[in-house]
Amino acid sequence: MTTVSLPNLSVPQYWLAPVPDTAKGYRPAWFVECGLKFHSLRARLKHTEERRFLAWVPHGEGCPDWDHPPVDPATLTEEQLWKFPPRELPHRCQGYLLEDTALHSHIDELVQGLSRRERLQLWLNQKFDAFSEVGETRENFIRRLAELAADTIEDELTALTARVNLKLLQVQSAAERKGLSKNLPEAKLNEILNNRRQEFFSSINRLEALFSSGERLIVTAEDNQPLNQVVSDPDLHETLLQIEADVRRQLNALCTRCLEAASACDAFEIGLQPSQIKILRKGILWLPEPK
Repeated sequence: MTTVSLPNLSVPQYWLAPVPDTAKGYRPAWFVECGLKFHSLRARLKHTEERRFLAWVPHGEGCPDWDHPPVDPATLTEEQLWKFPPRELPHRCQGYLLEDTALHSHIDELVQGLSRRERLQLWLNQKFDAFSEVGETRENFIRRLAELAADTIEDELTALTARVNLKLLQVQSAAERKGLSKNLPEAKLNEILNNRRQEFFSSINRLEALFSSGERLIVTAEDNQPLNQVVSDPDLHETLLQIEADVRRQLNALCTRCLEAASACDAFEIGLQPSQIKILRKGILWLPEPK
């Protein structure tokens, strides 16, 4: 049975606009708008999302296919949902159960399905007991964690700087005894370490840059000449190279630990109980059918 006039039904009715000129009539679809409340004590999160769901009204007592909506519900705007027909076209009613009892039954099926399959995914870093924000990518989450990771090795960086300063004092004393102090390079290891700490430990990208640049010499002369062109004494030259290699190795080890700690992220899923699904709006959405 079809009717051109407004169908007399006990459920709310909406019409999708605009209606193309090629439409020959309206076909009924169930339209449901829900509030999904994701709660997690572990993640210290309370998050609500509003979703729309759409499915063709099945013939007879069949089940609606909520997984394959006739129109993507996420694309619908309020301006498209009219409360009266945009055009006078026949409404297909024959063979469809369009009463309130059928709608409630199908909504119950939808709620049960959502509670089984809907999940809100976050990222969890166990080491820092930190969770990502809703919708945050893993890359951005790791970038934020880089700051925490760098803070955990601050004391070790300070200790490394102190050890380097002590070695430099020892080298300075030995060079003065040999009358070679004027040949020492101008750059100070501790100054470079402090500069690098500020430069590289502000984001994960810079941590990676520091790690990838570990093969470069840390100490060079002011004119960027290699040490072997600045220090003529072979013993002094070898000692400085050993200090550089040791600092480079320790610094890279710290950076590797930071990268591993910040990158150790696992997926964390938050499910739904039926009681956490609130029906905000429901009814029939009449969709135009092509000729």
